[in-house]
Amino acid sequence: MNPIQRRAPYLFLLPFLLLFALFFVFPFLYSLYLSFFVNQGGSNRFVGLENYLTAWQDYDFWYSIYRVAYYGVVQVSVMLFLALALALLLDSPFIKGKTLFRLIYFLPYAVPGVIAAIMWGFLYSPELNPLLHVFGILTGGKPLDLLSSDLVLYGIANMAVWAWTGYNMTIYFASLTSIPLELYEAAKLDGCSEWKMALYIKIPLLKPVIIMTAVLSIIGSLQLFNEPFILSNLTSIPSSFTPNMDIYNMAFAYGNFTYSATLSIILVLITFMASMLFMIATADGTIGGRKQVQSGKKTKRFASARIDEKREGVDT
Repeated sequence: MNPIQRRAPYLFLLPFLLLFALFFVFPFLYSLYLSFFVNQGGSNRFVGLENYLTAWQDYDFWYSIYRVAYYGVVQVSVMLFLALALALLLDSPFIKGKTLFRLIYFLPYAVPGVIAAIMWGFLYSPELNPLLHVFGILTGGKPLDLLSSDLVLYGIANMAVWAWTGYNMTIYFASLTSIPLELYEAAKLDGCSEWKMALYIKIPLLKPVIIMTAVLSIIGSLQLFNEPFILSNLTSIPSSFTPNMDIYNMAFAYGNFTYSATLSIILVLITFMASMLFMIATADGTIGGRKQVQSGKKTKRFASARIDEKREGVDT
C-alpha cells in the first residue's frame, strides 16, 4: 500500500471531522470557557465555579429537568410501543397495501416541527375544536383543555408521538426485513403462530435497534424546545418550562450569556449520563451488539439444520 492509499481514509473523514469540530467541539469548548466568567460592565470577569454553584441552587432549572424527564418516560414509552406494534403489524401477512400504510405513518415526520406545533395549538383550543367537548363526559362537562397548565405537557407529548412514531416504525420495519427468512420457515415448521414469531424471534432480534431509538428519544426529550416555545404564545407556559427554553431565555431575553453557557454545559453532562446509564442498564452483557449478532448467526444455523431435518423427514 503506497502513502496515498494509506492517507485516503483520512481524506474521506476530513469533511465530517471539520463539521464535527465546527458545530460541536468548538461550541462546547467555548461554552465551557464562558461558564467560568460573569459579565460585568461589558467585560467578562473570571469567577471559577461560581456559576455552577448558582446553577446548583437554581430551582427553576432543576424542576425543568424533572419535567422533561417525566415527559420522556411517558412520551418515549408510548411512542416506541406504538412504533413497534405498527412495524410488527406491517411485517405480518394480515396487512395489504403496506407501502401506502408506511407512507401514511411516515408523513407526520415530514411536517416541520414549528408548523406542527401551530397546527396542534389550534386543535387543542376548545373554542376551535368541537371534538374536545366530547371528553366533557370525563371532565365533568367541561371540554378537554390540553393548553391548560395541568395538561399542556401531555399535549406536547401527544404532538411528539404523532410526529415521531412513523419515523421509528420505519426503522423497526427496515430492521425486520433483514431478519433471515430461515428463522421464519423453521418457526412455521414447528407450528409457531405469527404472535409467537413476533414475541420470540422478531422482538428479541430488534433489541439493539430498540435500544438505539430509545437513546435517541431520551436525547430528544432533554432537548425539547420547539413545541413548548410555540405554544407559549397560546397559553401560559413559563420561560423555564424546559431546560432549553430556560437556556434560550437566559441568553437572549436577559443577556446573561455566561450563565446560559453554564446551564448548557450541565445539560450536556446530564444528557450524556442519562444516555450512558440507559445503555449500561440495557446492555445485557453485549458489546456493540456483537453477542446479539453471534446469537443470530447461531440461531440461523440452527434454523437451517431444523429445516433440513424436516425436509429429510418428508422425503423418507
